[in-house]
Amino acid sequence: MAYLEIESLGKRFGNAAILHDVHLTLEKGQILTLIGPSGEGKTTFLRCLNFLETPDCGIIRLNGETLFDASTPMRKERVVSKRPFGLVFQSFHLFPQYTVLQNVMLAPSLTRRESKDALKARSLALLEKVGLQEFADRYPGTLSGGQQQRAAIARALAMEPDVLCFDEPTSALDPELTRGVLNVIRLLKDEGRTMIVVTHEMAFAEEASDVVAFLKDGTVAERGTPEQIFRHPQTDALKRFLQQPDEQ
Repeated sequence: MAYLEIESLGKRFGNAAILHDVHLTLEKGQILTLIGPSGEGKTTFLRCLNFLETPDCGIIRLNGETLFDASTPMRKERVVSKRPFGLVFQSFHLFPQYTVLQNVMLAPSLTRRESKDALKARSLALLEKVGLQEFADRYPGTLSGGQQQRAAIARALAMEPDVLCFDEPTSALDPELTRGVLNVIRLLKDEGRTMIVVTHEMAFAEEASDVVAFLKDGTVAERGTPEQIFRHPQTDALKRFLQQPDEQ
């Protein structure tokens, strides 16, 4: 039994089927990267995992526990309260009126029983992990894009999610800032964290992934190791995608 199991996941918006019959599994400590052209459902998939959207059909299991089953009445609030997934957004979504440290401390201060001193110490340790300890008292608007994204990663880690998700974490960054963010993700991989990364950075996906899934037309068209996906693609759609960098 895999650590994370996704079965027959589907999501529609009106008459448009954004996701349909998505099947994926992931072992604990692995990193899964999702690749594919824009508009194929990658972000919607992450939003469904984080229950920012409610799937129309399918099952989500984590460590043997059913978190969501569309065929069974389940209270979304009960699932969300477990906080099994964390999401690092493409555009940071930091609160500009709070310092970097306050951004990291905010969510756990509202949802966890932890003393303020203990939470502050843990949050500062997370900022040190992502290389931002000296920026703890700065406001997000004074940071570079890469620094803001690393602060967003620390904020997500503060909730201690079982699976950490990234939605195009480097899409708005120049190459130098991209390297800094990807290095943080590599560090988290070395620590054994379970992660799902939507990315257009093919070199990173090939180097850092345990599993790569290619989404096309709202479903998983191919899934395999980086070697299988990048060196031995099976479908014409994946072959065309890998040959057209502009679509990535």
